Amino acid sequence: MARIDEQLLNHLCDLARIARENNPARREKLITDLSKILDYFTQLQEIDTDTVVPLAGGSSEINVWREDKEIIRDGKDASTPEELRSQFPESQQSHLKVPPVFEQ
Repeated sequence: MARIDEQLLNHLCDLARIARENNPARREKLITDLSKILDYFTQLQEIDTDTVVPLAGGSSEINVWREDKEIIRDGKDASTPEELRSQFPESQQSHLKVPPVFEQ
């Protein structure tokens, strides 16, 4: 079992910027739990992974993208910003007005 002592636990608390545990029973449980975690990593290091093919990502799926092109409606080019603003319920200068999200 990987050994974590009081000094190492204090050092880890300082590195993690967490308050040191003062209860002796909880400190002992924390030391035991951390030791078990390190033991698990030791077990993982013993596994032979020479025949395992490494992955370059989490999935073999790929994105399918459509071609980016201009849309022409009613035989004319895309709408101008002014035409788009005129279709919105409220606007002020060049901005679209929307109802407030948060009430004060």
